[in-house]
Amino acid sequence: MPAIIEKVRPYRIGAVGRLKRFPQWSLKTLSSIKTSVYILGALALLYMVGTIFPQGGDIGEYAKAGGKYVSLVRFLDLLDFFSSPVFLLTAFLLLLNLAVCTYMRYAPLFAKRVFPKTFDPTHSFKLTHDYPEALIEVRRVLHEKLGFRLVSKDNEWIVMEKGLSSRWLTWLYHAGIVLCFFGLILSYLFAFEGEMTLKPRAPLIVAPPTTGRLASLYQKTAGPAGFSLYLDDFSTEYIQHPSLDYPKDNISRLSIGLGWKGPEYSMKNDPMTPKDWRSRLRVVKDGSTVTAKTIEVNDPLRYGGYTFYQAGYEQTLRIMVDFNPIALETKADGELIVPGLDTTLRFGTVRTGTLYRLDGTVDKILPFTTVKAVLKTPVNGKKTEDLGKLDLGGSIIVDNRRISLADYEESSVLSYRYDPGVAVLWWGGAFVLITMCLRFYGRSYMVAYAVDESAGIICLNLHIVSKGLMADTEKLAERIGYYLTRDDIRPVPLPPL
Repeated sequence: MPAIIEKVRPYRIGAVGRLKRFPQWSLKTLSSIKTSVYILGALALLYMVGTIFPQGGDIGEYAKAGGKYVSLVRFLDLLDFFSSPVFLLTAFLLLLNLAVCTYMRYAPLFAKRVFPKTFDPTHSFKLTHDYPEALIEVRRVLHEKLGFRLVSKDNEWIVMEKGLSSRWLTWLYHAGIVLCFFGLILSYLFAFEGEMTLKPRAPLIVAPPTTGRLASLYQKTAGPAGFSLYLDDFSTEYIQHPSLDYPKDNISRLSIGLGWKGPEYSMKNDPMTPKDWRSRLRVVKDGSTVTAKTIEVNDPLRYGGYTFYQAGYEQTLRIMVDFNPIALETKADGELIVPGLDTTLRFGTVRTGTLYRLDGTVDKILPFTTVKAVLKTPVNGKKTEDLGKLDLGGSIIVDNRRISLADYEESSVLSYRYDPGVAVLWWGGAFVLITMCLRFYGRSYMVAYAVDESAGIICLNLHIVSKGLMADTEKLAERIGYYLTRDDIRPVPLPPL
């Protein structure tokens, strides 16, 4: 009878089986280096997209400037791309990948390491010791002289190590990156910033009108910070800024371009350019000063989780007209309507502070401003006419009216930022940098050795593996050979007859 052959259908995993295997598959996929490469490639592409479009811009202004693909830019939020769902989702996947890799590689750090029974020798030495003495001497040299520690002695080859473990450094490097991501998450959820104007001798309670993204879900403002800022003094430093006298004729220009003639500069009207702004601040809490600092550009004040930066300043000018005791107030570079005048006046920034001249001398600037008349024209709308320089306490005559600068007040404009993730980012970044340097520039060695006497001659076989740019395998082998053979008795040539 012909044999009955039963067809066996391939086993198919149902939906329930696939669902049960999904966590295991996800864990395996997220712990893969291939996944890391794909995510990093996607992030690099997203960063390129973010650099093409002006971040922080307004979509209306982008359209007016002739920007293309306005609908696509609006849909993908390309003008705020680094806060868009696409970018945040990719960054979250990278964080998840790093966290899973770090978790999966933590337990093996404490597991017992398994080494092969034999190694391929990279170096060999012939020894004059007998076999038992050679075993003791090699262990003593590696441990006492060279600082190696025992890792394994269960096989024919004994394994010893020296230096920082590359496995630990690699794990710490990944853990540091995860810490940096945690700082970024804190910044994204809780950070906020703003601007405040601080008038002299007028304490201002720090109470930001905004709050972080997460807190904005249940409150509109951050509330009082619990302390006040006090401006003791504001000052400006200037430097002389000469103007280049560029020649009009082509021959002189060619001479300067070829280096035959040096450029010439002139000091027209004693030009000054602001060099630095300084604000002497005090932090007042419960009626007493807790800290004080003079801040300047790129040197902020940090207190209570806030960072206060020097952003600029404002000036309020008090102008007297004739002998009227009531002064008119105006902002610097603003327009002032003066009763009795057909034109409005514009007062420039009050120049005061310290001037550092090119010859090395330092002068104090007596306060002064410039006055311009703003005239209406049928073509361009407005034009200005210089009326002259106005010193503090001095005056000028404009259309038979005496205009005097009675006083002025300078206020410091501060920008502030509250960011609880900065400290985490700083320490995490420093930790990553240190571990990276130790991993790539440090020195670590693994030495596996076996003493062989099979050929009647005691021979030391070494298998040396090194990691780090500063490691030198050949130099280590030379030192091992030196310590093991330096006490050997060497033949001395006989003296000549």
